[in-house]
Amino acid sequence: MLDYSFKETEIMKIDLHKMKVWEAAIYLNNKVATAPRDIKEIIVIHGYHNGTALMNMVRKEFYNPRVKRKFLSLNQGVTSLILQ
Repeated sequence: MLDYSFKETEIMKIDLHKMKVWEAAIYLNNKVATAPRDIKEIIVIHGYHNGTALMNMVRKEFYNPRVKRKFLSLNQGVTSLILQ
């Protein structure tokens, strides 16, 4: 059985609502790059009801060497970034 439980300190949440795509990309890249090493997952709340531009940026275009994989939630407005 796989255990995906994390301590509260191992998860960071970032909300990108109301940002332009370029703002969100810079903000997200900065947060990922400066996240402490004990952070294992960043939950990105980007929404999708008011358009999919932020969702597409996070899921398809965003790249940072610390991101090991992206986990697409059943909630289309959320994407998890699993860090190395």
